[in-house]
Amino acid sequence: MYESGEDYDKASDLKMAANDLKSNGDLEGALAKYSEAVQAAEPSALLYANRADCLLKLGRPRAAVNDCNAALEMNPDSAKALRIRGTAHKDLGKYEEALKDLSASQAIDYNDSAAEALKFCTEKHMEHEKELAKKRNEEKDKLRKKAEEIKKAQEEAKREAAASASARASAGGMGGGMPDFGGGGMPGGGMPGGGMGGMPGGLGGLMNDPELMAALSNPKVMAAMQGMMSGGAPDMAKMQELMSDPEVGPAMQKLMEKMGPMMGGMGGMGGMPGGGMPGGGFSAGGAGDDESDDDDMPDLDDLPDLE
Repeated sequence: MYESGEDYDKASDLKMAANDLKSNGDLEGALAKYSEAVQAAEPSALLYANRADCLLKLGRPRAAVNDCNAALEMNPDSAKALRIRGTAHKDLGKYEEALKDLSASQAIDYNDSAAEALKFCTEKHMEHEKELAKKRNEEKDKLRKKAEEIKKAQEEAKREAAASASARASAGGMGGGMPDFGGGGMPGGGMPGGGMGGMPGGLGGLMNDPELMAALSNPKVMAAMQGMMSGGAPDMAKMQELMSDPEVGPAMQKLMEKMGPMMGGMGGMGGMPGGGMPGGGFSAGGAGDDESDDDDMPDLDDLPDLE
């Protein structure tokens, strides 16, 4: 770049020599003369542009860009400097910058070689834009898939939480849903609060029977059994009615089978006639007691003749 010097005559002679060398194809010789002219006197924008042209043709696009920048600082409308810088940008693969400079130079002074370079850069620019669009779409797809995966995981977590809550609710229902069989029915105060507290050790096995627990998890069964015991003692008429229910009957039968062996010495369920549950079953009032009642009545043949 120019530092000092005011020998304009020398600079003029050097420029003419450089132009001749350039015309003869001696680019290295022309470059040397242009550089001497730059130092001989303050250079013009055209001198920088001519030296940039030599640099570009010698395969030094970055140095060419520097000379063009210096030329355009002095004359922003230098079509030659814009054209050479645009071509240098093209060679460097900077197609956006090349398009800008070549378009500007063509607007000032049309040039066939610049038109070809401009066409090439336009095609490259379009390819670059397509690549960018493709990458943007790929990123959007990745984000969408990630969002879908997160949503799916959240929904799965909600379903698992709901299933867990339902299981806990069912387990909690067993703790509070067992009917109280009355103060006189089972030693230890029955099942307060629906629990097994105070019951003989064998009754704890009821909770280990999966079929029985499944039956007692049925709200209809629990409601029926609680209704049967609402008076504090089993309602025998209601019990007989419930035994015919396809849902409640099997559950009650299962419960009686499990509790029968443990009820042998308990004196029956409080308020239950006929001695409770002989043989694992409930004795329903007169039904099943007719034979024992007949045994307690006197034989008429043993009465004395009153006549």
